[in-house]
Amino acid sequence: MFSIIRRSTRRTYEQAVETAQRVPGLAGELAQESGRADDFEQKSFNLEQLLEERDGTIAKLRSKLDSLYRAGDEIAALLATALSPAAAGYHAARVLLAHADQFRTADTAEGRSGLEAMRELTEPQTVTLLYRFGRRQSVHTTVEDARAAAQRQGASPDGWEPSRQDFDDEWLGASWSTTTLAVDAATPWITPREPLASVYVLMRGGRPCAAFSAPDDAIREQDRLGIPRTADSLIRMELPTDDATAAA
Repeated sequence: MFSIIRRSTRRTYEQAVETAQRVPGLAGELAQESGRADDFEQKSFNLEQLLEERDGTIAKLRSKLDSLYRAGDEIAALLATALSPAAAGYHAARVLLAHADQFRTADTAEGRSGLEAMRELTEPQTVTLLYRFGRRQSVHTTVEDARAAAQRQGASPDGWEPSRQDFDDEWLGASWSTTTLAVDAATPWITPREPLASVYVLMRGGRPCAAFSAPDDAIREQDRLGIPRTADSLIRMELPTDDATAAA
């Protein structure tokens, strides 16, 4: 059987075939464009994250810069108002230690050496109390000084109990014994490290618990701990002249 198709109908048919043949290509192009859109969306998300990280970094840098400005102002004020060069150096060292990371002081060998010197400068001094049969005899800058003082009073090498912080019957009953206290170690009342001529020993229950180089700091700690202000609760003790000279 034969059929007759008009030219216009044939053209419409041919266009439909061409369109159908192009459909797979259009699908591929659509998939390619969809991939590009996903890629653009991911890049946009990454860019937003980078911007957020940048803003966070800027905020941290501003905070560090403000901290350094405050440290500089604090050091300048300390240098201007300190009672002595030792006090100024002590407090300036504490400020620098607190901001060592921001100053990146530890990045060089010289900086690390300086940090070690500042830590040594700001470490609390210690004093050693000498006891005989549980009674206070004297206070000294070192354990060695205390033992030397005891030997001058006839102490024998086998009459000692080890230096310790706690106090039991055995320790209190020993012929000679010592206990070592940090000076100005109770924060926030820390005074500058300077040669000691005397210390203020804070007593609790008849036993030493802290030592200070300044009476005001000792009294503040005494009140903070709730220790009654009595004649026996805060005792001023003179260091021997040779000990004070050695500490200088």
